[in-house]
Amino acid sequence: MHNNLTADEQRLLAQTVALYPKAKAALLELLSIPSVEGEPENDAPFGRQVANALQKAAEIAADLGLQANLTPYYLTVDYGEGSTEDAIGVLSHLDVVPFGEGWHFSPTGEVFEDKIYGRGSLDDKGPTVAALFALAAIKQCDISPTRPIRLIIGGNEESGSRCILHYLEEQPAPAFGFSPDANFPVIFAEKGIALLSACMETVTGRLHEIEAGTVVNAVPGKARAVLSGIPAKTVRAALQALFATELAETKLILNELPDNTLQLTAIGKAAHGSQPEKGINAAVLLLKALLALPLCQEEADACRCILTLFGKDCGGNNAGISCRDEISGMLTLNLGTLHLTNGVFTLGLDLRYPVTADWTAIYDKLNARCRENGIALQVNEHKAPLYVPKEQDPAAALLSLYREYEPEAEALAVGGGTYCRAFDNFVAFGPLRKSTPDLMHQADEYITEADFHFLLEIYARAILRLQACKPPENHV
Repeated sequence: MHNNLTADEQRLLAQTVALYPKAKAALLELLSIPSVEGEPENDAPFGRQVANALQKAAEIAADLGLQANLTPYYLTVDYGEGSTEDAIGVLSHLDVVPFGEGWHFSPTGEVFEDKIYGRGSLDDKGPTVAALFALAAIKQCDISPTRPIRLIIGGNEESGSRCILHYLEEQPAPAFGFSPDANFPVIFAEKGIALLSACMETVTGRLHEIEAGTVVNAVPGKARAVLSGIPAKTVRAALQALFATELAETKLILNELPDNTLQLTAIGKAAHGSQPEKGINAAVLLLKALLALPLCQEEADACRCILTLFGKDCGGNNAGISCRDEISGMLTLNLGTLHLTNGVFTLGLDLRYPVTADWTAIYDKLNARCRENGIALQVNEHKAPLYVPKEQDPAAALLSLYREYEPEAEALAVGGGTYCRAFDNFVAFGPLRKSTPDLMHQADEYITEADFHFLLEIYARAILRLQACKPPENHV
């Protein structure tokens, strides 16, 4: 695997080993900052904690002797001489999704055995620190790059990527590069992403409240409903008839509250919104359970409608929008949030569509189906697909490098979204390997120490490998 390393690469790998303890300490410092988007302030547009994380990263970079430029929206870290337009870029972020429930280790950083736990250890604080220390290793080895290198570290990737919009308004884009925010070996295509909200009014009688999910781009792991007017024994009997396994395994929990209401809680399994098939949607389980109960007709019809359109499958079949292509696979539709208050259902939907699909046609079909059922649909965010030919650099160069570790690896097309789609000639490169459990956006997110060191090594090598590349001439 390392038989044909250049002299520079040999020195570089030795330097990543020497830097590892300091990199691990830096990661734990960043994990200790709960950098979920918060209330904006004048100097902290994404909230104080995100600003704190960007500030800490700037301090780490400066301590490593790198040139750091901190803005309220993003941080840049540079090494090498030349214009940014000719630079190799590395795109990452320090904001994280909310912690959620079900953690057995601290979401703000904890080392147990060979694992570094914490929200962001995989997505994307761990990879950010690895790229930062990879750059430091190149500098400390006194390797003079033929192209300058720029790390762009954002603070709003999980909820809009406004940080990158500000960057592109203020500064030039690097020539090409990668983002350590997805999967190895390399991702050359990312599906289109639409984050939608839907609203449906109904008449409620026995069903007072539903709460499920905290962010639209995740499969909700927990959902609850508050009911009245149905005896607890009736609810238990109805659930026992259809959901005996769920009750036995505490996936459905019924509690009697002091105000003579009942609380029904559904426990699922969280997953990233781009791969809803990997989770168990607690909102869907809750709707199925509610429909087993003697609800009033209008509220039962509303629950059935939502379940049919958005909950029975994650391929958009019942919503009338199912499609696929050979490059990136099938469309996915995730019911990320569901709330009922004062007779109004509000839904958050995460839709990922194939790179060759027609977004306008998809939206028109979905909107028509919603209107037929009394649902008002709104697009909150839309990101066009990314497609960079895998036969050209930088994808080809990065795939060749990764095949030194896994010779049979093949380039990927995915449903996840990265900063890459805001730039020409960028592809995603790690951090998840085939053997890495995908715990992004889930409880007990962690990176193993072996994988963390691997990231330092391969990102340092990747930056060197890309020095000899040219941007593709026919970027799609």
